[in-house]
Amino acid sequence: MRFSRAVFRIFPVSLLTLFVISCSGSSSDNPVLTADLPLHLEDYLDAATIEGSEVPAEVPAAVEWRFDEPQPDWTALDHYNPSIPPPNVEYVEDALRVSLDESHLDPRGDRLHGDIYVELPELRRGDWSHLLIRARASEKVTNVTLGYNLEPLDSLPENRGPSRIYGDDAPIVNDGTAQTYRLRADWSPRWLGEWKDPWRQLVLAISARGPSSLDVLSVTLVPKAAAYAEAPFGVRSLERGTARRRALYVHAPARLEYRVRVPENGRLDLGLGILSEDHPVTFRVTSSAGGSEAEVLLEESHSDQEGWAQRSVDLAHLAGRTATLVLEADAEQQGAVAFWGAPTLSGSPAAARRDGASKPNVIFYVIDGGGADYMSVYGYNRRTTPVMEKLAQEGAVFERAYSNSSWSKPSTTSFMTSLQNSVLGNTRGRFDPLPEEAATMAQLFRGAGYLTGVFTSNPWAGSMSSLDRGVDVMRDAGAENDANSSVELHEDYWNWREAYPGSPYWVHFQTTDVH
Repeated sequence: MRFSRAVFRIFPVSLLTLFVISCSGSSSDNPVLTADLPLHLEDYLDAATIEGSEVPAEVPAAVEWRFDEPQPDWTALDHYNPSIPPPNVEYVEDALRVSLDESHLDPRGDRLHGDIYVELPELRRGDWSHLLIRARASEKVTNVTLGYNLEPLDSLPENRGPSRIYGDDAPIVNDGTAQTYRLRADWSPRWLGEWKDPWRQLVLAISARGPSSLDVLSVTLVPKAAAYAEAPFGVRSLERGTARRRALYVHAPARLEYRVRVPENGRLDLGLGILSEDHPVTFRVTSSAGGSEAEVLLEESHSDQEGWAQRSVDLAHLAGRTATLVLEADAEQQGAVAFWGAPTLSGSPAAARRDGASKPNVIFYVIDGGGADYMSVYGYNRRTTPVMEKLAQEGAVFERAYSNSSWSKPSTTSFMTSLQNSVLGNTRGRFDPLPEEAATMAQLFRGAGYLTGVFTSNPWAGSMSSLDRGVDVMRDAGAENDANSSVELHEDYWNWREAYPGSPYWVHFQTTDVH
């Protein structure tokens, strides 16, 4: 990625105050939420009455391997290059020690490399949340990567590791202290290939800058049901298909009750999702106003573990009234996890303008890999950027804009936080997260009352770099054809606007057509 210069259309942006009004004259203790601008219901759990949503007494158990005693099922993997030996493996007092020396230098780069693995009893990867690795490392160990399933060595393409797909990665603290590393178990970059169940082998790929060793103390595979048993309800960023959403989760049966002042042309937009196809959930939305009987506005059962069911609930008939809005989830399986994806209450933009709350929509568009030396807006002799020339006539052209890095991850996180990489400190490994203290552009706009969307075909510009923070809906999957990525992203954008038509909105595009 490189940025030599930049063209922007400049809009004034001011801050929003979202009012929470006490419900005087009502028997309810809930405050009344106003929705003159988009109201993200998952942000107001403290203003809701929540019934049920009890964590089940029994949840699936984690699978754990402790290496203070031998685990013969864990073995070293042969290298795809027959001239390179498998890593040296031995048991020490409390750990499985994996050692690398100069004979393990990977011809694909300047690192030593070795893999260990264990056979699994044909699991469904979607049922598992994350892997916990407890380990201590000597000085030159750099990272550990999760691999899924093995390919026969005689069928591997040249310079390909033995895993069919590689996934999450963790940079290693290599000062000899015991540390715990958490790697996502249900994720892998799409450019490495599509996942197909079952999950038969779990692989740990270890890299180092020189002769060194990693002592593995334990490995724990945590099921998703156990991960969601940490709390009865909450909010998480959740991916289904190519769409990642900020989602409110509950354990069925559950009932969430909000009191809201419904705006003109009010509507509730949300996605329905479940944790497991074995445990379908019936979703229900009801409303009542002025003591009237509750009206069922939406009721349906959902059993698709892989996708979101996008729905819109019409509240226009309640415009101007204070209503009780109820979200319910029921299931035959006690404690089944249900998701309300980006539940957003919005109204007519015209009504918001009359109330003095009008704010401009903001589009932040990045042409990933684009350089000023080939843009006619900067004087290139072919007319390659006519639309940018029109924008430049109405906005500002920056003659000296420089990237903070030569590759996408640190470059994108820098301009999304307005912080230098030396401050962020997240450039050591491919998957190390942004510091929690670093606010993203999406978080700031969302805090100002905006709907937020991200559409990128460069995964380093999305959740892999912690840039899903503050985003209602995100697509950060690679395009089928990078040369036409903008076509896919624009279509995703229009689908988002149809599903969530409220205003104001902030959207970040990052295409890879010319990457």
